[in-house]
Amino acid sequence: MTPLSMRALVLTFLVFVFPLAGADRPSAPAGVGLTDAQIAEVRAICDRRSDDFFRSQAGKPLVRAAIKKDWNNRGDYTRDYGHSIVVFAMRALQLNEQLPEANAALRELCQYHLDRPQTLLEVHSFPSVTDLLARMCVFYGPRGSKVVGRLSPETHAVILKTMWEWVRVKSELTQTEVADGKIWWLEHSENHHAQHFSTCWSFSKLLKDEPEYRDRRYADGHSSREHYEAWSAFLREYLRERAAKGMLMEIDSPSYASATLKGIYSLYDFSDDAVLKKRAGQFLELYWALWAEQQLDAVSGGAKTRTYAESAQRGTDFLRRASWYNLGIGDPQFVHASMLPFVTTTWRMPDLVIDLARDASGAGSYEVLQRRMGLALAGYDKPTHYRIRPDFGGIVRYGYRTPEFIISSLWLEARPESDWAAISAQNRWMGVIFRGDTDARIYPFAANKDGTSINNAHWAAQARGTLVAQKLKTSRRADEWRVWFSTAGLTAPVREGRWVFAEAAGAFAAVHVVQGEFAWSDGKESKFGRSLKCADDFSPVIIEVAAKTDYASFEAFRKAVLAQSVEVTAGVLSYRGLGGDRFRFALDQSRPPEVNGAPLDLAPAKVYDSPFVQSAWNSGVVTIRKGGRKTVLDFNR
Repeated sequence: MTPLSMRALVLTFLVFVFPLAGADRPSAPAGVGLTDAQIAEVRAICDRRSDDFFRSQAGKPLVRAAIKKDWNNRGDYTRDYGHSIVVFAMRALQLNEQLPEANAALRELCQYHLDRPQTLLEVHSFPSVTDLLARMCVFYGPRGSKVVGRLSPETHAVILKTMWEWVRVKSELTQTEVADGKIWWLEHSENHHAQHFSTCWSFSKLLKDEPEYRDRRYADGHSSREHYEAWSAFLREYLRERAAKGMLMEIDSPSYASATLKGIYSLYDFSDDAVLKKRAGQFLELYWALWAEQQLDAVSGGAKTRTYAESAQRGTDFLRRASWYNLGIGDPQFVHASMLPFVTTTWRMPDLVIDLARDASGAGSYEVLQRRMGLALAGYDKPTHYRIRPDFGGIVRYGYRTPEFIISSLWLEARPESDWAAISAQNRWMGVIFRGDTDARIYPFAANKDGTSINNAHWAAQARGTLVAQKLKTSRRADEWRVWFSTAGLTAPVREGRWVFAEAAGAFAAVHVVQGEFAWSDGKESKFGRSLKCADDFSPVIIEVAAKTDYASFEAFRKAVLAQSVEVTAGVLSYRGLGGDRFRFALDQSRPPEVNGAPLDLAPAKVYDSPFVQSAWNSGVVTIRKGGRKTVLDFNR
């Protein structure tokens, strides 16, 4: 080894040795990115963490979670119980320990559901472990791709029987139709739909090769092979359509994104269909690249949907937990069934995505635009049957990302709630997150007095660090209009006139309530922060954010903000942001907001448009690049 290479090795070691709960940042000159050696070390760290996921629990006995009996007239609620079984069993199979106990527990789990058909078929219980049962069969069954036979013949047989009893009822060939926009039809929700199609596909794949089941007919009269082939064709097109038109509607949902992704991991890990496997891998690469370009220290800063009130206040979510194992950043050591696909997958995070996710400072400051789907066909906007408009999504997700903060919004028209699929309209989140603390954030939000979910809450316009938001008149269950300030990562807010100022680790922020009185909440709503309550429910709210390096001091920032003119004339807000962008906002919501003299463009030519991810709408070809690394994902081949 040369002195130069030895020096590089030592530097790499120093860069990547870090405390278990920390978020290490590889040292790299601005704009250069991570070296191959640094990326290799990230991979080694992630491999060790995935192994530690199991070894940290080695030898521990099974502790069964409780079953909720007679849950909402839907049978028993077994999700937590099922999770406790599969985490124990997968650990035993991975480590080759406690195999008799693990096999017995899996037989118990399956028999419990076989004895209770209503519980077996209930969408909130058994489907939460179906992918993991298939994963254990594929990896450790009689033809195990990792180790043959750690699942006993008796256990494998009862798992297959359980699969059969579920899939023969649940899978229907009519669900696999793709023509005339049917590829955008889904049931229950996006994450439930993903769990459904991946389970129908994987169960059919396994059963078609079993002599006892391959000739049996499902309830719709077709065989497991016919179902497997139909679902394979459906999924090849599903992956292409989602990649070509903006990916998922439950946008980076803190609760549901990982539940959808695990179905795609199953497609990659189990498939022997070359095209399906390739597209599943490309989908995962694209998903993580889109996530990576709008995160700071694994905290997602992009605008979201299906973000429940408590989740909105925090930076922790399931993808941040998964990134601890897959990217070496995020929340440490979350041992839970939801992590099993991420710690057992054969898919490898591409170098380019690791570089994009880990090179926080080198990536610089940039804008991100993404088209997103969300409009429903008339009469199909609510569960359990959604039909999504395939031609126009109606949403642009805009973000401005710097090394110090990310501010993001969803651009859309002031449409009736019924125009939107509920999974797109529910609990939308937009605002700003800051470097320095996982929970550091400011965001406008509509509040419900009873704490229930809100649909079609608000709309916004944004240019770089300036965001203008307003509660929609067509919102549902939106009782109050507020602005959240976190306790973590921000100084105590200070009011000057109609502006409220706060300081983060590397950024300054200001909030302006355009009309009506506003006051702080009583502080009892949450231990994580407090909110400004607007007396005028439909007053626009302006948020300004800037890096500290842009101003000589906090005082200089405040003076610049206070010098901005906020005018409302003939029902139209006119405002010039700190970045020089001009906003016009019709308070009666009769026309779209304007930025720099033009209405917001909700149908740009590109579905993904950032310095790192580029793709023309509905082309199915995506280019991802950072520094000298580049990949082209072609979902048409």
